[in-house]
Amino acid sequence: MNNRKERFELFRIFQDGMILQRNTSVKIWGFADPGLKIGMEFLESEYEAVTGDDGEFAFDIQTGEAGGPYVMKISSDAGVYELKDILLGDVYLLNGQSNMELQVGRILDHVGKEPETMDYPEIREFRAPIRPAFGEVKEQFEEGRWLVARKEDIYDMSAVGTYFAKYVQESEHIPIGLINVSVGGTPIEAHIPEEELRQYKVYDAEMEKNKDKEYVASTERSDMERIEDWYRRLDERDEGYAGGELPYAKPEYDDESWDRLVIPKHFRGTDLDHFIGTVWFRYEFDVPKDYPVSEDNIMLRLGAIIDADRTYVNGVMVGFTEYMYPPRRYELPAGTLKHGKNVLAVRLIINRNCGGFVSGKEYTLTWADGRKIDLAGEWRYKKAAVMEELTLQTFFCYKPSAIYNGMIYPILKCSFTGSLWYQGESNENNAAEYAKLMRHLIRCYREWFGKDFPFYYVQLPQFDDPAGFVGKDAWALIREQQREVLDVDNTAMAVTIDIGESNDLHPQLKPEVAYRLYLCAEALIYGRDVEYSGPTVREAAYDSAAGEIRIRFDHCKGGLVLKNTNDFEVCEDEEEGVWTAADEVIVVSAAIIIRLPQNIKKAAAIRYCYSNCPKAPAIYNKAGLPASPFVYKL
Repeated sequence: MNNRKERFELFRIFQDGMILQRNTSVKIWGFADPGLKIGMEFLESEYEAVTGDDGEFAFDIQTGEAGGPYVMKISSDAGVYELKDILLGDVYLLNGQSNMELQVGRILDHVGKEPETMDYPEIREFRAPIRPAFGEVKEQFEEGRWLVARKEDIYDMSAVGTYFAKYVQESEHIPIGLINVSVGGTPIEAHIPEEELRQYKVYDAEMEKNKDKEYVASTERSDMERIEDWYRRLDERDEGYAGGELPYAKPEYDDESWDRLVIPKHFRGTDLDHFIGTVWFRYEFDVPKDYPVSEDNIMLRLGAIIDADRTYVNGVMVGFTEYMYPPRRYELPAGTLKHGKNVLAVRLIINRNCGGFVSGKEYTLTWADGRKIDLAGEWRYKKAAVMEELTLQTFFCYKPSAIYNGMIYPILKCSFTGSLWYQGESNENNAAEYAKLMRHLIRCYREWFGKDFPFYYVQLPQFDDPAGFVGKDAWALIREQQREVLDVDNTAMAVTIDIGESNDLHPQLKPEVAYRLYLCAEALIYGRDVEYSGPTVREAAYDSAAGEIRIRFDHCKGGLVLKNTNDFEVCEDEEEGVWTAADEVIVVSAAIIIRLPQNIKKAAAIRYCYSNCPKAPAIYNKAGLPASPFVYKL
């Protein structure tokens, strides 16, 4: 870019390495002083534009077949942009909360070293900077660049998006672009325009309050001051941490008088139940003489911890994590270990939850050649600092319309093939409204991006919530709400009830989630003859004379597969809400017959896998895709 005095800038996604939607009309725009004449050269065509009084200029160009790389030149008296390495392909919008935002680097316990060898230069992602806004919409992103799916960038790219793009590209052999506006923790209403939310009334007061910029700024300031003060006082009270000497981390420290607890374990029901503050844990382990101790790539895995930790091996800090969700994977510096006795020390900070070390995960030291030392067992612990509960900070990006205003509005003029949506976890407190809100979101997408705009989404997986936040059956209700939205044309749902993790809000099996979304695109966008959905209920009927319910399914060519008879329940009276497990379940081609228990006189409704964490989903089709959980009135 040449030096210039006047304003002349492109919208941030238009830069080197971008991918534009193929075979369609695409808008290229930017911002400049009014009246500035601007020219463009691209694909052997020339275009002209003049900046309007609103300070914006735009070119409408026609793209061609997938391919590249191409060069785009945009010039004016104020300067010249020459954009290189441009590809034409299919561009997908990624949106939702943390499970869509989650990077490839967070799923390494599942995919291992595969990302190091992935080299897909024609898969690229632009991740919008997180920026909520209130009472106004933003026109420009402050930063951002296109990431490329190769070793240098891939760990920072959306895991679901990247693997989806990988599967599509391997099938269709075209460049795949991803524009990612997902933000962890956000409820669906944060992604919907204010005018759409007004009809609900319940969001009005919050939206008006957040338009006061001084209120937002002062709240952020006071939150930061309060949190900094809490951690300052915590550190001062912690005799194992204050002063920087870290006596409790030193291998020679005598911890014989400390209490004992078998780890991993959630602290509910133990001496640490309801404890807020810091607890130090220590564990001794032996490294055999034939295990190398001086090499790199020795990985310490401590499952997941509630809430934050600083972890030491032989007095050396090997890693820290400041909140409860990420998997603890700490690579030891070479020479940290020694043969014989070693000491692991964990400074656990519990700020507002019932703390713990999440069970069902790996607690090991692992060598590159596969050798392991198991670290589960009886650890010693000491309460080091007692604190009051830390009140959560105000996350303004979670507020109604915040993400739409600051991150979605700027891309409304972009062209896409379709969208992928993975969200719902943060709506468990108002689950009954979720389907309505989701329909609003889809309608908005189709106003912005075309009336038949594809909308493919992920149904929530199983989750047992080790922290105890999620209400009973809240996720089950969200799943049912998500299932109801399938009656909207050109939508598809990836059912993931069998590929979540009961003890992890962020399950690792993102490539499998991506594959199920890919099947939706292959069938509905690219016209491939593949099954893209698990069995879906077509109809259900109660035969009172036979004492049975017959449920017929679609998406089960060749018949159903019944892996067990778990999680089928019958209700006599929905108002009473008493559900009884079914006695017998029989598969007959594309139908299931459910025999009622003898104590059930009639059947008003049938439901399947209706809990936050079903143990073993039963119904699949021959393509290996599971049926969605469902509730069906008879």
